[in-house]
Amino acid sequence: MCYNLCMSLPTKPELLAPAGDHEAMRAAVANGADAVYFGLSNFNARARATNFTLDELPDVMRFLHARNVKGFVTLNTLVFSDELESVSEFVKAVAAAGADAVIVQDLGLVRLIKCIAPTLAVHASTQMTLTEPRGIAFVTALGVERVVLARELSLIEIQKVTAATATPVEVFVHGALCVAYSGQCLTSEALGGRSANRGQCAQACRLPYEMIVDGTARDLGDRAYLLSPQDLAAFDLIDPLINAGVISFKIEGRLKGGPYVAATTQTYRKAIDAKLDSRAFALPRREQLDLAQTFSRGLTPGFLAGNNHQKLVRGRCPKSRGVRIGRVTGFTKSGVRVELCEVLDDLVKAGDGVLFDIGTPEAREPGGRVWKATRLASAPKGPQNVELHFEPDALDFAQIAVGCDVYKTDDPALRKRLEQSYSQDKPPRRVALSGRVSGSIGGALTLSLTDGACEASATWPGPLEAARKQPTSTDEVREQLSRLGDTPFELGEVAIELPANAMVPRSVLNDLRRQVASELAARRSEGQKHAIAEPDALNKLRTTSASGGRKPPECNEAQTSLTVLVRNLDQLDAVLAWQPPDGLPKPAAVYCDFEDLRRYKDAVPKARAAGVPVGVAPLRVWKPGEDGFQALVVRAEPDIVLVRNLASISYFQEQLPHARLVGDFSLNVANELTADLLISAGLERLVPSYDLNWDQFASMVRRSRADWFEPVVHQHMPMFHMEHCVFAAFLSTGKDHRDCGRPCEVHKVELRDRVGANFPVLPDTGCRNTVFNSVAQSAAEYVGRMRDLGLTRFRIDLLRETPEQVGRLLDCYARVIAGRDDGRETWRALRALNQLGVTRGTLQLV
Repeated sequence: MCYNLCMSLPTKPELLAPAGDHEAMRAAVANGADAVYFGLSNFNARARATNFTLDELPDVMRFLHARNVKGFVTLNTLVFSDELESVSEFVKAVAAAGADAVIVQDLGLVRLIKCIAPTLAVHASTQMTLTEPRGIAFVTALGVERVVLARELSLIEIQKVTAATATPVEVFVHGALCVAYSGQCLTSEALGGRSANRGQCAQACRLPYEMIVDGTARDLGDRAYLLSPQDLAAFDLIDPLINAGVISFKIEGRLKGGPYVAATTQTYRKAIDAKLDSRAFALPRREQLDLAQTFSRGLTPGFLAGNNHQKLVRGRCPKSRGVRIGRVTGFTKSGVRVELCEVLDDLVKAGDGVLFDIGTPEAREPGGRVWKATRLASAPKGPQNVELHFEPDALDFAQIAVGCDVYKTDDPALRKRLEQSYSQDKPPRRVALSGRVSGSIGGALTLSLTDGACEASATWPGPLEAARKQPTSTDEVREQLSRLGDTPFELGEVAIELPANAMVPRSVLNDLRRQVASELAARRSEGQKHAIAEPDALNKLRTTSASGGRKPPECNEAQTSLTVLVRNLDQLDAVLAWQPPDGLPKPAAVYCDFEDLRRYKDAVPKARAAGVPVGVAPLRVWKPGEDGFQALVVRAEPDIVLVRNLASISYFQEQLPHARLVGDFSLNVANELTADLLISAGLERLVPSYDLNWDQFASMVRRSRADWFEPVVHQHMPMFHMEHCVFAAFLSTGKDHRDCGRPCEVHKVELRDRVGANFPVLPDTGCRNTVFNSVAQSAAEYVGRMRDLGLTRFRIDLLRETPEQVGRLLDCYARVIAGRDDGRETWRALRALNQLGVTRGTLQLV
């Protein structure tokens, strides 16, 4: 019997490499990857990569499986309602091609996949923002077999996670770091309609920003790239990560080329193998530099060593410059003298590309190919010096100052060496086969082999004869059977059950070996495909959803209501004191989202005294060891909890059984399957994803129940939500909250971009920062259409509005929500109220 191979867990730590194209895939396989992850032409979070087509997938999987490498397909974006039919067919094709797993962000898509092809493994993408065991338990119950943890977790926090869950855990160990939590970045969507949750990140974090502190620009010297982290490199943390229970080590880089994939895969293969062989591992300095040369913004342990806000973001350059090799000490008639910072032979040589850091990375920096590198006399124990020569007129030496840093941006010799590592199809890693050869004189001869999951056999009818002179020895049988050539197999233990005097023709053994190896390979290939259990899964899920297919109720003025999210007690007082115009009702609820959660105990009694139901917001991200923050919410005893992560669902159901739970935008509800799942999990209402435009929004609502949803119709979009604290990084010398002096408590900060827009930055109790859009967005002109869909509850999110501004804002929206204004008058009023203007935001079709 042949069992599905992909369902088994790795028996040893897995090295998972990226493949954005065929070259990168060959590089990963040739250099020791156990598994490769890659995207297809749709539904993957690296839309700018070359990627693969669905038609290519069967050949890609045959290529990988023939080399005993697993292939994981990325389906790690949100999926909109009108796309569910096409993604269903997509999943069927992925299952039929034999993919070993799919990496998924969308919760509704997890349900759909497990209904279509139950044996197709689902890995929860880091886009799910999983940071705590309760959230992992939630997705595990949906059928997720592995979770990719958020990159912001430290080694200690990872240990706490693995100790509290049996679900296998995967972590990133190398590559670029997003400044925002994956799955929680709305910057590209807010600024350009290009959603990072749809694979279209515009990398606004890599742009320069000016820091505005209390209304005044702060001089930060040469630091301008305040949201651009250095890269992650954890080759020296593999040992403790394996000890922590991590089963898969992931390299970022589907937008990078073959040499990068080769270098990183080589490095982490060595680190993992050293641990498995109980050997100490230390990457030689030369190999560290080679690793950085392929791509690096500076290598750091990222968050794995804990928060270090002084190290994560240097702020001087947002791009890869290769390796710093020294600094300029002077000039000659035809060259530049450089004092090297590394004592290594051939650190810089003819043909290398170099760049001179003159402090203007946004402009073209001087650099070029080295024509000749001449080593200069140096003191015996002093730094080495070289003179670099360039072709005539290749450089304007007047641009280069003594003391500026020199970077090697390209090393053709290294690139050639790495390309050679995968230029030929190396013999694949092989699976050991065990089995037996049996026969009797005058009878048949049978060979059976198994890889532990699949088995195949072949029989020669014989007759097997006794030897007239020299019988066939055991060694001769093994020698013939071991000639497995270009198959993915090697011979392991084989029981040879033959009479001592038997003579077995070599041609017979060779023929049996070829038959069995071919049959075993075919069975393995067939076993890696996944049966389609429910071809009509989507319709089945839709008809059995909690909506019951019921139409939403008719909407009238008496049913519509307004809810308001406030950021401080002053705003709360303003909302509670507000007198609605024209006899319209007061807010149906007020949500408190305070920086200091301790103030919730003051806010809840205020709202109750005013007769307004009150909800409070816990942290958007909940990490191990932060239960105390959740307890502050519990002690406040609110009427409603604004749920912002999956871990909070079960926690507040247990701790506040009488509170109503409302799912916030950060749960990324983008289709009716996800909505139904969360409503069934106990949430009363949901804030739809901010990634939806009007057509996508309307499609989801029509296929659900309108009373499930509470759209936000006015807000400053929360763009970046990040572990990186700009207050600690640039207004202190501290590493984290323990030694930063808490400048966030005394300063108001904005980040100003190149066109002069100021983006407010707010901290939370967990010392995380959220960067908000500089301009408010309003759905006032869409409220009428929302009412036509049956929607009755609409939310306004305040940011830094004064109490006076709060009243005027609520007056505007109360009228439009009640249907007394079609939104156009409100739109004009809002533009007058907001000095910086207002935008229609993400609902507007682009």
